[in-house]
Amino acid sequence: MQSLIIILQYILAIIGLSLIVIVHEFGHYSFARIGGIHVEEFFIGFGPKIFKFKDRRGTTYGINAIFVGGYNKLLGMDRNESIPREMKCKAYHNKPFYKKLLVSIGGPVFNVIFAVILIGIFLSMGVFVPTTTIDFIQPESPAEKNGFEIGDEVVALDDKKIESWDDFSEVTKKHPGKKVTYTIIRDGEEMKLEIILDDIEGQGFLGISPRLVEEKLGFFKIVKESFKMTWDISITYVKLFGMLFSGKIPFSEARPVSPIGIVSIFQQSASMGMQNFIFFVALVSILMGFGNLIPILPLDGGNVALIVTEAVRKKPVPSKVLEIFNSVGVFILVSILIIGIVFDVINPFNIMNM
Repeated sequence: MQSLIIILQYILAIIGLSLIVIVHEFGHYSFARIGGIHVEEFFIGFGPKIFKFKDRRGTTYGINAIFVGGYNKLLGMDRNESIPREMKCKAYHNKPFYKKLLVSIGGPVFNVIFAVILIGIFLSMGVFVPTTTIDFIQPESPAEKNGFEIGDEVVALDDKKIESWDDFSEVTKKHPGKKVTYTIIRDGEEMKLEIILDDIEGQGFLGISPRLVEEKLGFFKIVKESFKMTWDISITYVKLFGMLFSGKIPFSEARPVSPIGIVSIFQQSASMGMQNFIFFVALVSILMGFGNLIPILPLDGGNVALIVTEAVRKKPVPSKVLEIFNSVGVFILVSILIIGIVFDVINPFNIMNM
């Protein structure tokens, strides 16, 4: 029975990864349609085609044998392809700058939108929020040494009223190494405890953890928090990318993760419950969106850099130069993929250590 559950978790993991890729490709597809660019193919999966049909616009849709990911093919993405005269007006490379730009960023944009939706679903399933009631006291901490007990409710620090865990954390950090007075509620009675906080890297430290309670959010709160969380995660990713390429994070600590690793992460999150799985799919969707904006070909960011360069130069980049940059980009991506696969085989990712 356990083996069957693990197999189902891996199937769910593969579906999660496929959805991220399909949403990404659908973003390119949607902006191409809006921009009047002919979409030749839109397929789910890869490998031999097992089912396909063509619509009246001439786009072929279908499913491939290996039901993982997907792709679409736009007319004119390959500048060397032969395009019938009557179709030249619908070719990608013949479109204005802004339409090509929208197509290039369409995949990442849809990845972020997908993440917003998933985080909304995650939040709608209920979230655990910290309270000001103590659930754990660290041994040898100021809290233990000065008489705090599990179940105490912290309501004030000196004259500052504490209404949430964020309040507690904020005011406590402002008093490193100082004597303060906490007001607590214990067994229905109000008490005051004087304490000298520890100084941990310039911040006050008491040594307690909060009790968590499950909270159901309303619709508008879910919408607001979905956008806020997606924004916060996106900013964090951008900062991490910046720190990586500026050398503040050594490459030895930034191990790449291959599709094998992503599926493993999804399987582990699925074993922790559907809510955790949904959240991790959202995280990877955002990561895929921003990762694709790195300015190297054949990533979306490379195409953005290319069309911006051509807009500034007001003429196409020479084919030889384009071939060199594309070859270099493919080499970098394949190298990262191989390194990621090696890491994921010899040192599998454990989300419990994240």
